[in-house]
Amino acid sequence: MFVLLFSATSTGPTVFPLVPCGSETAAMVTFGCMATGFTPSSLTFSWTKNNVAVTDFIQYPPVLKNDVYTGVSQIQVRKEDWNPSETFKCLAAHAAGNAQATIPSTPPSPPRKPHDDEVSFSCTAKDFSPKHSEFKWLRNGNEVANTGKGTDLYGERKDENGTTLYTATSMLTVQSTEYTEGITFTCLFTGQGENDKVFKNASVRGETQRPSVFMLPPLEHTRKSEVTLTCYVKDFYPKDIFVSWLVDDVEANSAYKSNTTNSVEGSDTYYAYSHLSVTTDQWKEPDVVYSCVVYHESLDNTTRSIVRSIGYRSDDKPNLVNLNMNVPDTSVEAEEDCMAKTALTFILLFLITLLFTVATTAIKVMTHLTRAEGHSRACSFLYLKINK
Repeated sequence: MFVLLFSATSTGPTVFPLVPCGSETAAMVTFGCMATGFTPSSLTFSWTKNNVAVTDFIQYPPVLKNDVYTGVSQIQVRKEDWNPSETFKCLAAHAAGNAQATIPSTPPSPPRKPHDDEVSFSCTAKDFSPKHSEFKWLRNGNEVANTGKGTDLYGERKDENGTTLYTATSMLTVQSTEYTEGITFTCLFTGQGENDKVFKNASVRGETQRPSVFMLPPLEHTRKSEVTLTCYVKDFYPKDIFVSWLVDDVEANSAYKSNTTNSVEGSDTYYAYSHLSVTTDQWKEPDVVYSCVVYHESLDNTTRSIVRSIGYRSDDKPNLVNLNMNVPDTSVEAEEDCMAKTALTFILLFLITLLFTVATTAIKVMTHLTRAEGHSRACSFLYLKINK
């Protein structure tokens, strides 16, 4: 008689903490703990608070994926009982070795654009009954093609009336290339209760990048009755930006015309233009300073905004202006290393503006020659796009 013995390879878990989640108005704070990459499936979670055992927690059955198991445990604490100075730990006990994780006490940062190959989402529905339910994942409103990418975990408990209440978590893993600016993943949970369907969204943003701001030389129109000031904002992320104009440190009123283009996407960053149109008489008023003020979320609380100013100088040649490139002291150090690039960019923009002026003049002269005398002239607007 022959006896064949087979032994499976045992692998211990790797444990990750899941940071507190929940809205600011929620009564409970939820902590989580995820154990991954273990085999066989037998694994037991335990929790401690300040090294004292906590018994009221949920442990989901492990799920097999790619020949290894993943397990999740969750614990909830009343918001009024949660002190960030307290230490919560979860321990995953396994035959191949134990592992533990400590829950961070600081609030989680907003989600950032992932740099790894994959990014994972989790969606939890708590205390529903009956058990029959369904999760769906949507990408910009369309169902994720391979629903099998989602992993669903279920747990249960009994309330004070003996009713069995269920908790379910669905996890979705996608390639990081699928999770970029403008992409929204939605978790749709459907149960058999009386309540309507519940949607939860997850959006992403990249690391913020501080804009560079340039005030271009004024563009005097062919009619010489109007001058356009241009503020060029470049290399910022994300795309939301606000530009306002000041005249002698007072917000420009209806006597001035201003507009800002939509943010244009370049190579991982955005750029935009803002224009202020003034009459020649307004422009040549002595000692009047025009400023563009740029607001962006990348600017810290001490800087708050970037200001660029310009004004007419009567003691110089026409259109020669006093260009003020000063910025708050807190911003100077950050910009010193790019002054050479700034100067080159400014020169190129000046040359492009000059060519734009010549082209505009030529077009208007040709239009004048080809039209009968006395016909009204139509205003032509040319938009110049500068590629980064």
